[in-house]
Amino acid sequence: MKRDKIIKILITILLIQLPFLDMLRTTAFKDIEIFGITLIELVNIMLIGIALILTLTKVKLKEILKLGIYLAVAGLYIYLHYQNIIKFDTNIFPQADFNLITETFYILRVYVLPLMLLYVLLHNKDIFNKEYYFKIIKWIIGIISFSIIALNIIKLSYISYNSTHNHILYNMFDYFLYQGDYKQLASRGFFDSANELSAILFMLLPINIYLLYKEGKKFNIVLYVAQFLAMVLLGTRTAAFGAAIISVVALVCYGLVILIKKDKINKWFLTTFSIAALACTAYMCISPFMMGRLNDGNYSFAVKDQQAYTDLEDVDEKDIDALINKYKYEYLINEYFLEMYPVSGDKEFWLECAKRDKALNNDSRKMKTDILTRIAERNDNPNDKIFGLGYTLNFIDLERDYYYQYYLFGIAGLLLFIGPYFYLLIKNIIIALMNFKKNVSLKTACCFMSPMLGMLIAYYSGHVFGWVSPMMYLVMFFGLLTYVVYENVKGKEDKNEK
Repeated sequence: MKRDKIIKILITILLIQLPFLDMLRTTAFKDIEIFGITLIELVNIMLIGIALILTLTKVKLKEILKLGIYLAVAGLYIYLHYQNIIKFDTNIFPQADFNLITETFYILRVYVLPLMLLYVLLHNKDIFNKEYYFKIIKWIIGIISFSIIALNIIKLSYISYNSTHNHILYNMFDYFLYQGDYKQLASRGFFDSANELSAILFMLLPINIYLLYKEGKKFNIVLYVAQFLAMVLLGTRTAAFGAAIISVVALVCYGLVILIKKDKINKWFLTTFSIAALACTAYMCISPFMMGRLNDGNYSFAVKDQQAYTDLEDVDEKDIDALINKYKYEYLINEYFLEMYPVSGDKEFWLECAKRDKALNNDSRKMKTDILTRIAERNDNPNDKIFGLGYTLNFIDLERDYYYQYYLFGIAGLLLFIGPYFYLLIKNIIIALMNFKKNVSLKTACCFMSPMLGMLIAYYSGHVFGWVSPMMYLVMFFGLLTYVVYENVKGKEDKNEK
């Protein structure tokens, strides 16, 4: 039907353009606005919005009512959420700048919009089958991986560990000659965020491995190697270590499938995949990334200036500010945190930080979480646990999802905006277990791995929930997983699947 064709075209454009929009976020293009909305966001809103409207014309009334109820509850939540956050004591954290329009648009754009995409995908299984997802995923992997490698070779790639757009000075062939900070060698292509890209590649790899098994073409080998190398070049722990770990897990899953189903071993896949994985892992082990990580592990937290701790013992309250700032390097307290949350505003907190184990202060995620926890504690509003402190609190990302969303949106927000993903995952797990024999395959295992890994890495390193592109990809993987489980239950046979 013409309607289905339009929906398919809109979603295809949406998914394929995601890597390019991420690259455009590093340019002045990100500042172009129409009606106060950036053009990048407007594109996503229009593509999903039109596809959603068309989908509503073909689903049953019951499904429309479910969506209507969800949106009504979300609207009620936003109202109650805003009524709560405007009660925040800005003397505690002056950076807070609560704004109903900004708060609402952020929630709709970052959390509700991906769920609307999920609604479209789940209610158009006749349009979006596994072949569709696999084809789109191959394009996305190719665009991301080959661009990172190519830009690294010609030394135009941006440095991963740099918020500015500085280019790398060494590429993958000559950087072994470099003796400085390994972080200057990590490259993210033209993409905006290395951490977001790490999470995205982390979720993409299991499907890439399955496609190598399913299709068994030379291009699949190239695509797997290219993604592995791109993840090493990216240089984050999630990407580099993740590439090796996921490869091992996929191999174990394949072994279990063979044992359970008593199938013949696909010698070509096992040999090719093992050789490619070992070669890429060997490259990772001798790369500056690994050398740098080994050196990071040797960091010393020994006391270098005992006077800094002696002065803490009998310090007067009026002198705490000066003392903390004087010995901040000894206490390993980053100056950025002192500027964001000044000692003068909470001397008791910073005094405790100065006295505790320096390793805790050296952990930026720990420090950010501790500061935000302290802000919530000082605000002393029980409703903050239910409705949160708000995005317009303007507190930096904790780099640990779930905690961050809890503090921003409370338990109600977590259930409303992140709960649906856990519900869908649990539902698919139950359905798969109830039809265990039909779901014992490398395909099902890899399709489960992608969203599960995304939700797992959200906890350990963040940059999944609350970030537009990673959430869009997560939704895509849930669409694929749900289709595969649905297909297996229906008893359809895949002639190419063992």
